[in-house]
Amino acid sequence: MDIGVPYKVLGPVAVKQAAALVDALPDEDWERNRFRQDLLASKVHNAATRAIPLIHNFVPYQMPWKRRSMKELFLEWCKQEQMDPEPLMPEVIHENDQGEVSAFPQWKEFQPVIGPVVEQAISYIRTARGVLTRVAIVEMAPGGRIDPHIDGQPMAARAHRLHVPLVSPTGVEYKIDGKKLKMQVGKAYDFNNRKTHSVRNKAKRRRINILIDYLPDPGPAIHHALPPA
Repeated sequence: MDIGVPYKVLGPVAVKQAAALVDALPDEDWERNRFRQDLLASKVHNAATRAIPLIHNFVPYQMPWKRRSMKELFLEWCKQEQMDPEPLMPEVIHENDQGEVSAFPQWKEFQPVIGPVVEQAISYIRTARGVLTRVAIVEMAPGGRIDPHIDGQPMAARAHRLHVPLVSPTGVEYKIDGKKLKMQVGKAYDFNNRKTHSVRNKAKRRRINILIDYLPDPGPAIHHALPPA
């Protein structure tokens, strides 16, 4: 969402418990559900990051998938990967004019600790009708880089993109619309993903953020029986 400036520091967030939990997760938790990395994340992010998807908004028939729902795409992916879909099946929790918002089973698992962090972060921008449209825990590898890009998915134009750092070594540097930023653990940031931005992790330790999308003005649900003409 274009917020008029490269970024805003929203305010403090209590992350101590969430940071300790996430930093101690084994590789199994990061690799359990690769659906976001394999299909939903853009190629510019894949090489340097891993993610635990919790909530995700899916716009019907968006490129490049042209599928009616995320569940439809998810089932195809599970079949291709020869995986049992049941343990990771997303469930629709909200519908708006941009499509369905689904929660993965991991959301129930992490919500007791991650949920309060998310709620505190969005409290700075909360609107009467606003809804969460995306929550993910995203790890960036030591030495990783995400090249300059602009987020192109439909929701990027409508939703606030918030970052809440849980693990943030001093060597992690962001650049948004030419302005450099070093995020601090314990603060929430409103990030202008409609401007060219990039990230580099020059540290020898990984970076872990909670990524949050918040739609302040959802419209009524639109049910597409067929792809739009």
